[in-house]
Amino acid sequence: MAGINKLSEDKLWKKYKQNDSQAAKEELILRYIPLIKHIVGKIMVTIPDEYTFDDLVNYGVLGLIDAMKRFDYQRGIKFSTYALPRIKGAIYDELRRLDWVPTSIRRQAKEFAEVLGRLENKLGRSPTDEELKEELNLTNNEYNKLLARINISDNISLDKVITQQKNGLKIKDIIKSVSQEEPDQIFSYNETKRILGEAIDKLPDKEKLVISLYYHDDLTLQEIGEVMELTTARISQLHTKAIFRLRGHLSRKKDLLLG
Repeated sequence: MAGINKLSEDKLWKKYKQNDSQAAKEELILRYIPLIKHIVGKIMVTIPDEYTFDDLVNYGVLGLIDAMKRFDYQRGIKFSTYALPRIKGAIYDELRRLDWVPTSIRRQAKEFAEVLGRLENKLGRSPTDEELKEELNLTNNEYNKLLARINISDNISLDKVITQQKNGLKIKDIIKSVSQEEPDQIFSYNETKRILGEAIDKLPDKEKLVISLYYHDDLTLQEIGEVMELTTARISQLHTKAIFRLRGHLSRKKDLLLG
């Protein structure tokens, strides 16, 4: 192993794929454990305390191994780009299997989305926290608790906003780049990018900044809190509200997205 961990990544992939080298496989896993830990660090703030960091890393390793089996290293695509959604998917698949989101939280998330959409239609703009609290008939403390609860439901993420699309595009990928995609996907990417840009442009400034730092700059919520001088809990709230607003906007464009 002393020699193999000095090999370039291309050579490791060649040994693993062509020679079925167990040593190369293990070295590749070790090299991508930091990616799993980065993903888990972002997910941890959205799930109940009963799950540990190590639990989620273990779930992520399953996704990593599956991605490694399917990955074609000769296509010239970065493995981290290919593996990231599969690692996240494996983690959330396991959490869903364990039925970690209570029915009451799902119901509250649905109600919040309906109220938010109703106010946006009525006001012709994004409602403020005060307007949402008044419509929901909640105190400030109750409102904050509601946002914290619904944040753990349904994998609150832009990655799920358009998962119904036929070609399986991911919003996060669209925000970053379309340069590595196949030619027949470019129209879908550009159209979705336009619609998403439209929706993001309508977000309140703080929510817009959180979305940019989280999805474009790939910062964790804690790191964003440090940049914006806000608590991680507050950043989580801003992220949750932004996602619900974007979902509402994109759902109104559903026919265009699903073509």
